[in-house]
Amino acid sequence: MKPYYYVIKHKPSGKLYVGSQYGKNSNPENLLTTYFTSSKLVKELIEKDGVESFEIEYIDCRPDAREYEQKFLMKRYEKHGRDKFLQLYLNRNLSPGILLTEEIIEKANKKRRISNSISAKKLIKEGRHNFQMQINPSKFEKNRKKSSERMKGNNYGSLRNMTDELKQKLAEKSKGNTNVRGTKWWTNGIVNKRSRECPGEEFKLGTTKGK
Repeated sequence: MKPYYYVIKHKPSGKLYVGSQYGKNSNPENLLTTYFTSSKLVKELIEKDGVESFEIEYIDCRPDAREYEQKFLMKRYEKHGRDKFLQLYLNRNLSPGILLTEEIIEKANKKRRISNSISAKKLIKEGRHNFQMQINPSKFEKNRKKSSERMKGNNYGSLRNMTDELKQKLAEKSKGNTNVRGTKWWTNGIVNKRSRECPGEEFKLGTTKGK
């Protein structure tokens, strides 16, 4: 393995292509002999004009070939801007996730939409999609019962003496807190809990005052 960074030139157009080879088979002797870059555009030009339409401008064997390639392209892009860069270089991807042409961007978006669709279909099939969780009341009821079971034996609320004075203090403290708006006190005779809906079958409106 011999990673290397390279620059080749398309002689008919004068445009450059900057790349690197860094896999287990990387070797500078492969360039334009058995390795014709990873660029679809370069391969199309080779098929159209022949491999002799390209010439090697520069080769540099270095362990950081891939990183060096990305840094070089980003610097040139920042220097020239998108339009000028496209006039000078055949590169259409600066680095992973940075695409230049509208056609390539649209292809990437289409691929992403297909991937998202496949993931959504899988979630729907398994009943785990967000909208299914929102509109399936049986799941809410099941979770509510689980919560109610967990609360059984919890006497935390009974430790609090719910006098009228304490209720007033709690009411004053909660002013401006939007989390408690529209909520009511519920009790199961032991635990006092505040919520918008009944937290369990054994709960009823009101509180249990401590003795």
